[in-house]
Order: sequence, then C-alpha cells, then structure tokens
Amino acid sequence: MTDRRTSSDDIPETNALGSKSDFVADIAHEMRNPLSALRAYTQLLMSEKHGPHSHPKYKQYSEIANEAAEALVRICDRLLTEESDAKSPAAEQTDAHAVAKTTIARYSAMAEEKKITLDIRFDRDFPKVPVPASVIEDVLGNLVINAIKFTPAGGTVAVIGKRDPVSGAVIMVIRDTGTGMSADKLSEVLKFLPVKPAEGLQGEMGSGRGLSIVKKQLAPYGINIEIRSNPNFGTSVSLVFSPDKV
Repeated sequence: MTDRRTSSDDIPETNALGSKSDFVADIAHEMRNPLSALRAYTQLLMSEKHGPHSHPKYKQYSEIANEAAEALVRICDRLLTEESDAKSPAAEQTDAHAVAKTTIARYSAMAEEKKITLDIRFDRDFPKVPVPASVIEDVLGNLVINAIKFTPAGGTVAVIGKRDPVSGAVIMVIRDTGTGMSADKLSEVLKFLPVKPAEGLQGEMGSGRGLSIVKKQLAPYGINIEIRSNPNFGTSVSLVFSPDKV
C-alpha cells in the first residue's frame, strides 16, 4: 500500500484580509461567536432547566449536540492560537478508544437516518497514542463522515483499533461497506491533495478537502495513512503508528 507524503495549501499567503494567519484567525473568530451561542442553548437543553424532556432520547441528543458544539468551539480556539504558537507538537497521550466512542455517538443520528450500522472494535490492550485528543477527534470525524456519505442503507461503518501481530504497529482502521473507489480514483486520492467534491449517495456534497486535511493534521506525528478500496466492496483507511512511538 502506497503512502505518498504531499502537502498542499490553497489559501494564498496574502489576500484582501491581510496575511494567511490573519485570514484563518478572522474566520475562526467570526465562527466562534455563533457557535458559542449554539453551545449555550445546547447546555440549556441538556440541563432541562425549563422541564424534563418528553423522551430519554432527547436528553441524549442534547448531550451529543452540546459535545459537538464544544468541539467546534475548541477548533476555533485552536485556529486562533496555533499560528502564533508555532511550536512543535506537545507530547500528549490520548485514549483513542474513548475518542472513537465519542465520535461514533456524535454521528449516530446521521447513520441512523441512512440506516447504516456504526460499529467500534478495539483490542483490550490497545495503548494510548502520542497525538492530541483534538487531532484524533478531527481526523476520526472527517473519516467517519466520509464513510457514512458513501455507504448505502444496510451497510456498516466501523472504527477498529488493533496491533499488527507481525510488526507490532498500532493501527486504527476506519472501514466501510460502501461504494468503494476505482483504481484511478484511488490513485488520485492517494496524492492527498484537495480533489473535486464528490456527491454522496443521498446527494450530500463534500468539500473534496477531507483527506488532505487529515494528512496535514497527522504529518507532525509521523503517522502513515494507508487506503485500500474496491468498487462495491468498500474502503478502509488505516492510521499506522510506529511501534517505537507508542
């Protein structure tokens, strides 16, 4: 399996708003304000301040919505500070299994609407990984949403955590039973550059930037990305952590 390391950046170094750093920070700032309001309202719903929910599921949904709003605010905060920080990644050990559980819960409503099963399977001895939780959260979100988008009703999207019995490498796999990709399409995707947006099975439009963003986020931590795909049999994306770094 080929892992081609490529970086891309479609945002110009300077533009009408100033530097690239200013451009990103301005967008994050403007997004953060409405997201903070959304977070506040989901906190009210979660607290049942004005009366209990009529069904236990609504309580669960409000908690998931609040957690998602919190995650978006964290992304904005990171974008507002990371350009100025400009330092090497902090050594943070993350319980990837716990993050995967949160991710599955967050997108369960989306999967349920499409009649797709979300599954999670981690080895009992799956170790913590040396990547910030926020990065794992973003990466899994990108990959799980993409898998849901291209998996038909009755299909499955799974997040798997395991150790390779031969190399000892720690591997996280996002696997689906979706439409898969042709050899030409897979070759294009493996360049890890923004591609032409593709339409999901129910007309959902993506940005075409998901995998390039994932590659950029994982590059500082030396994580390899392997992709296998066959038309009509699905796609698996593996995040491979070197055993000497875990």
